[in-house]
This record gives sequence, structure tokens and C-alpha cells, in this order.
Amino acid sequence: HHPEVGVESVDSTCFGRNYFNSLNVDESIDDNELKAVLAEVSALKKLAGDYHCPEVGVKFVDPACFGRNYFKSVEVVDADCEQVLADAAALKELATDYYRPEVGVESVDPTCFGRNYFNRMDGDESTDDNERKILLAEASALKKLAVDYHHPEVGVESADPTCFGRNYFKSAQVDADREQVLADAAAFQKIATDYHHPEVGVESVDSTC
Repeated sequence: HHPEVGVESVDSTCFGRNYFNSLNVDESIDDNELKAVLAEVSALKKLAGDYHCPEVGVKFVDPACFGRNYFKSVEVVDADCEQVLADAAALKELATDYYRPEVGVESVDPTCFGRNYFNRMDGDESTDDNERKILLAEASALKKLAVDYHHPEVGVESADPTCFGRNYFKSAQVDADREQVLADAAAFQKIATDYHHPEVGVESVDSTC
């Protein structure tokens, strides 16, 4: 947590050398190794500075960045440059749309307003009307489902007559079935309440506990 303190080492091996080499050879080897180590440390320091200071930006003066392929004509090179710029603009637009979903989607594609010209005019109008009614009905159903999903407190209302029917081929056993269904519903309600209110805690009086 305190990288500014620095590293202190008094290990004796840091100051040793290889005594199997002669003195004159050892000095040249030490100088080369020292230069290589210092160059690597300088490169690591630069990388660390670039990592911790991204606002500085990248400066690059490699002449290869300004070269071009002389085996291609100027028109091809310009076309490639325009294609790269168009791709970069498209990527920028996608990134902006991803991070700004509140902006919305705007489309002026002419195919959105087209129709099938292989159908007759009179038949096409009736087909369009039917498809429009189906689409509107599906959109309304999806909207209702979305509202029900986001507002579970509203509850479910059903007036289907089959909900109040019973099996007349059974005898008084129907009442027992009804009681069983009500007991299961009460148990499910209790489980749902326990799930949505974990702060209540669990109470158990089972003797086996």
C-alpha cells in the first residue's frame, strides 16, 4: 500500500561476482550486464508511468507509421484510408450508442417504409391492415406482460368460468381436494413471504431439531 517507500536490500549476494572469470573479462561482462539491467529498468519505469498516467497520451515517431505500400496505387491507398476512417467512425458511433442508451434509435432506412410489390394493390392493403392489427395486438400483449412483470403488487385478475368449475364425476372427495389445494396455496404463500422477508428469521418447534 506504500510503493513510495522503496525497496532496501542488504543481501550480500547483490554485491558478489563470478570468481571463475578473470578480472579483465569480468569487468566488461559486468558493464554489459549493468547497461542491460539499467535499460530494462528504465523501460519498466516508463511502462509503469504510462499505466498510472493514461492522460499523458501516446507519442510515437516510428517512421513506419507514415509509410505506405508502394506496390499499390495512390487511389487504392486513399480508398483504404477512407475505409479505415469510416470503420473508426462506425465504431465510435456504436460505442456512443452503447454508453448512451437514453438517446434512442433513429432510422431513416427506406426499406422500413417499403412493401411487397409482388402483391396486388387491393390485396396488399387488406394484407397490410391484417398484419398491422396483428402487430398492434402483439405489441399490446407484450406491453401488458411488461407492466405485469414490473408491477407484481397489482395482482392477477381472472374471470375465466373454468376457474370456478369442478369435476362432477367425483363425489364429496371434491371438498377434500379443495382443502388440499387451499393448504398448498397457504404453504406457498408462506414460503414466498419467507423468501421476500429474510429479516424475519426462521422459527422451528420441530422436536427433531
